[in-house]
Amino acid sequence: MTTQERIKLIAQVCQSDISASLLGEITTEKLSQWVTAELGHIDALDTFLPHGEIFSRAYAPVLILHIVSGNTPHAAFQSLLRGLLVGAQNLIKTPSQGMPELETWIESFPPELKKLTEYHSQLTEEQWHEAEVVIAIGSDDSIESIHSKLRPHQKFIPHGHKVSIGVVTSDFEKAAYLAAKDCSLYNQRGCLSPHAIYVKGNVQEFAEMMAHEIEQYSAIDPPLPLSLQEAGAIQNLRQSAQFIAANDDGTQLWLSSNNLNWTIILEQSAELKLSCLNRCVYIKPLPEQLDTQTLGPESAYLSTIAIHPFTQSFAKELAHLPAHRICPLGSSHQPDLFWHHDGFAPLASLVSWKDIG
Repeated sequence: MTTQERIKLIAQVCQSDISASLLGEITTEKLSQWVTAELGHIDALDTFLPHGEIFSRAYAPVLILHIVSGNTPHAAFQSLLRGLLVGAQNLIKTPSQGMPELETWIESFPPELKKLTEYHSQLTEEQWHEAEVVIAIGSDDSIESIHSKLRPHQKFIPHGHKVSIGVVTSDFEKAAYLAAKDCSLYNQRGCLSPHAIYVKGNVQEFAEMMAHEIEQYSAIDPPLPLSLQEAGAIQNLRQSAQFIAANDDGTQLWLSSNNLNWTIILEQSAELKLSCLNRCVYIKPLPEQLDTQTLGPESAYLSTIAIHPFTQSFAKELAHLPAHRICPLGSSHQPDLFWHHDGFAPLASLVSWKDIG
């Protein structure tokens, strides 16, 4: 099966409601442009092509092992999409509780794609070691554990702990809705979910607006059920913040009534803190210099900076930060097909090359 034949089949299976909601609009034209952008030519995986004074061809790994996290399914969909596009056999290690969305999607595949895909909640020793490429999505502890199981010849592409933020400089009314959306999707459990929103101007006014919007959003997209541990973490966060607020006028709270649906904490320090997730958000004044020194140690793990209003010029002003992606607020969870996940070229990082000449 040639690349262009695979592209037609992949574009068809991406028209389903479940994949469209997680991957966005996928067309044959977009997939063709993506392959060409990363590999230099649409036929780079099918034949030797001129490459300077030699001829080169890209080769997909025989088998890619995808180890996916249960936090958000869209990362698993993206990883499998990439493996299918280069034409590899794909083995997916799903979470112990399964991943119904992904499994349903795979079961809808035509035979040509289905034979390239299998999924299991447990792996044998042989399956661990026969993959040429291993892609892992999870916590840093999980990444370290997975890495220790691999052999030197296996290419390892890790996607570990990451944190995202938002930056708002004006247009509070629209920004508050967009921030509420980004912080609510997947109960804030994904790497692309903002933990803090940095605001230029009247921070309290923005926090009040966001509290209203996140309450409204909860009616449209109710929070996922909480475990006892998650509920306890939210209660501890609220109690700690309330104690600080009682002694510090710069700290304020807005809480969902009679439930743990959402929590907004306004504090003056620019240091980036990890939220306990589940729609718990810090609102902070935007410092004059937004850099790793003001953000603190967690800035090393920045994944996405979502800004409003979005302009190319403002995005470039923030490009000195470690984040690999700067996007419009409200689209944190909808990365472009061409994005470089954690700085990796998603297709080019999978293939190897052979040269003639």
